[in-house]
Amino acid sequence: MYKQIYPVIGDEKKLPFYVVGLGLESWQFPIKRADGYEYPQIFLSRSGEGEVIINGETTKIPPDTVFYIPPFCPHEYHALSDAWYLDWIAFSGSQVISLLEQWKLNKFTAIQGVDMDRLRRIITRIYYTLKSDKLYGNHYASAQLYDFLIEYRKIADNRLSSFYTAQSVALADVLQYIEEHYPEQIKLNELAKIAGVSEQHLCRLFKKNFQLRPMEYLAQVRVQHAKDLLVYSNKTIGEISDETGFQDGSYFSVVFKRYENMTPGEYRRIKV
Repeated sequence: MYKQIYPVIGDEKKLPFYVVGLGLESWQFPIKRADGYEYPQIFLSRSGEGEVIINGETTKIPPDTVFYIPPFCPHEYHALSDAWYLDWIAFSGSQVISLLEQWKLNKFTAIQGVDMDRLRRIITRIYYTLKSDKLYGNHYASAQLYDFLIEYRKIADNRLSSFYTAQSVALADVLQYIEEHYPEQIKLNELAKIAGVSEQHLCRLFKKNFQLRPMEYLAQVRVQHAKDLLVYSNKTIGEISDETGFQDGSYFSVVFKRYENMTPGEYRRIKV
């Protein structure tokens, strides 16, 4: 049964990665975009057959094919069989451009004969995360999306060294842990232990991928959750400080102002 979701994007735009749209078991009707689409997209061909046309070149897409279309790439695609079913995801985020450049994902790619079980599990989990949690769904999905991109990257580049793959997966584990435990008092050595690397190496991984240190990334996640609570709850600023892991209200205000250029109280007055 076809499922799709287009999350409402607000402050999520400041997240490193976020989902713009997602579809599962989509019966694919013909698409033609002369100017391309503004977001990168990854498609999983489930059944049936289709073809993609880019720069006058036609690529057939049989089942068990994963294909990537970069942003603003003129393209068209349509079914060749009676029905062509796809899973797809479109995404963006503050770190997406640097990640695409780093991974050299700047052109159309189609990979056939792929075991897509893990990709399908992840994209399905992202869908239900977004569907079931309207308030924090895209925050949780941010880490899941990174996991999806890592899995795609592993498939797309079989020259990727096992070391690099291990480091990327470890980083995904850390992001997931932060998203699930941000209200707690997380320490750098805990995150390094989860990643299986030294604290110094974890800092280098974060700087390379996000231009942030791990604890700065954690602070941004906490601020994003605090912003949601400021707008969508009646909790006091002190309560929100405690629930998002800051504990000390004064420190919460300092960190919040550092990232938002206003105090929590000012933010609430503007947004509510």
